[in-house]
Amino acid sequence: MKHSHFPKQLISFRKLKGGQFGTLDVSALNPHYAQLALGSDFVSITRAQWVALRSVIDRFFGTETETVVFTDEQGEPVVFDEREVEEEEEEEEVVVQPAPQGARRPRRRPATA
Repeated sequence: MKHSHFPKQLISFRKLKGGQFGTLDVSALNPHYAQLALGSDFVSITRAQWVALRSVIDRFFGTETETVVFTDEQGEPVVFDEREVEEEEEEEEVVVQPAPQGARRPRRRPATA
């Protein structure tokens, strides 16, 4: 997988319920960390932490096998990710591993208006 041009904004939500600002911004900081920012507060997570978070939330909403389509401002699809439905395996305990050695925890990038 080729990684370039960091940091890169992945998705941004506005006018959400709760929080001081009602915003959630998700950015790729480098190949090892993504950043979840809630207004002026943020956390950086690794790939393993994201997999754990995503799998728990998908199970909660029952969306493990849904197809995801992102659209641009005109409603045109820009990303299409179709996942094959696989037989459900026994649930395993998710163990979150630390970031690879040598990967430094990134600094928070300045907020943009």
